[in-house]
Amino acid sequence: GTPDQRTKVETTIKEWERYSHVSFIRIADTAAATMRISFVPADGNWSRIGGQHEAFVGGDEQTMNLGGLKPEGASADDYERHVILHEFGHSLGLLHEHQSPAREGVI
Repeated sequence: GTPDQRTKVETTIKEWERYSHVSFIRIADTAAATMRISFVPADGNWSRIGGQHEAFVGGDEQTMNLGGLKPEGASADDYERHVILHEFGHSLGLLHEHQSPAREGVI
């Protein structure tokens, strides 16, 4: 992604760090990373769920795409902030309510 896109992500994920006591560490060796983020607009916004990231360690496949982030502007607007927080929630293992095995067919 662009420097502005990376800044938006790094700034916004501090909210997860502040409220969840989880730390995200940026590393130079992408093959060793448990999360790899792409910014391809045509691919939309998505993330692997929780431990699914582990299956991709050692490779070069992306584990999250933030295609909805504009390439310019270092501050995330409300939509971009929502997308970043939402997809990082998935990366931490959070599902949508309708995906919960505890819902027993009720939405």
